[in-house]
Amino acid sequence: MLKEERYDKILSILDEEKYISAQKLSEMLFVSLPTIRRDLAELDHRNQIIRSHGGAKAIEPEHIVTPLNFRKTVNSLQKRTLCQAAANMVSDNEIIFIDSSTTTLQMADFLSEKKNITVITNGISLATLLVQKGIKTYCTGGEIFQNSLAHFGSFAEDFIRRFNIDTMFFSCHGVNDNGMLTDPSLPETQIRRVAINQSKKTVFLCDKTKFTLSTPYNLMPINDVNFIVTDYADITHYLEKDGKNKTIIVK
Repeated sequence: MLKEERYDKILSILDEEKYISAQKLSEMLFVSLPTIRRDLAELDHRNQIIRSHGGAKAIEPEHIVTPLNFRKTVNSLQKRTLCQAAANMVSDNEIIFIDSSTTTLQMADFLSEKKNITVITNGISLATLLVQKGIKTYCTGGEIFQNSLAHFGSFAEDFIRRFNIDTMFFSCHGVNDNGMLTDPSLPETQIRRVAINQSKKTVFLCDKTKFTLSTPYNLMPINDVNFIVTDYADITHYLEKDGKNKTIIVK
């Protein structure tokens, strides 16, 4: 089978499967795993698929929320670097909110040395990791969304309003060309708005792949965020020259 024929086959399979492992593609197309990985890298470079460490997913309409187990594998090394930099901003005795995004999930690995901190989150996976590390944790409760394994809705929002939060750490699906933070999920957008209102300062984590992405729901302008942690060197194009936010660029 010629290379371009394989590309067409992969795209056809993804059109039906939506996301699939490299191992399964290798078995379906009767080619080696290294060959499939090279094919996926090329298709990702062409912006025809989105690649993860274990496979790939089709480029879907922007309002569809991709399942958590796939999203957390995408750009996981970059996300870990951002999380470490963000965790360095946490002070002892703080009350912090961390959202349920996969970008912030790995912050749990860097908070164990902080003294007397309290973490509030609507993310079930994050709450589990934090408790395992002995960190005082509150999970909001409320309706559980299957794709994100997180709590949303009025119950979760009311729970967050009970706290005076020192710092909120969050991400979202993308930043559009006008510098607006956007997300495909209205419930996720709403719960972030509540946490923002309860917080003294906000920290936005965003890897470079999220810039120029626009989805249906606006959260806030990037210039209204207090701190930005990113690996995107050209972020200054989005920021006001006299803006009050501070940017931490990691490599």
